Amino acid sequence: MKDYLNNNFLLHHTYIASEFLRWLQQDGESLIASAELLGGPDWAKNAQVIVDEALADEDLSAEGVRVRLHRMHRLLHLDLVDDLDSNEALRFMAVNPDDLRADEARVCAEALDNGLRSLDALSETDVVNARKVA
Repeated sequence: MKDYLNNNFLLHHTYIASEFLRWLQQDGESLIASAELLGGPDWAKNAQVIVDEALADEDLSAEGVRVRLHRMHRLLHLDLVDDLDSNEALRFMAVNPDDLRADEARVCAEALDNGLRSLDALSETDVVNARKVA
């Protein structure tokens, strides 16, 4: 029974991680635009690196990639706006909540939530490369 549960766990998280990779490959421009909106040009460059890694079919469960994804997650979840003098706070305050780009950023934040949850879960298993499970 335990092997069955472990297999379901791996399949579930591998599927979500695979869908996240596909989302980055197909809709990565929305992540880049959202990073630009909420963080500026340097954050957009960081998002471009993430998208390039996805397009190159890099292993998203690799430690360095996950670190970049977690940083982007912090930006899109507005964890960096506590310092009201920061660039991120100033950019966030300039965004109209009804702006379609704000909705796009929320969609990106949700995609990062789901993808990172599965990548982190897979990293705690014996799986070295999340793509090798599928």
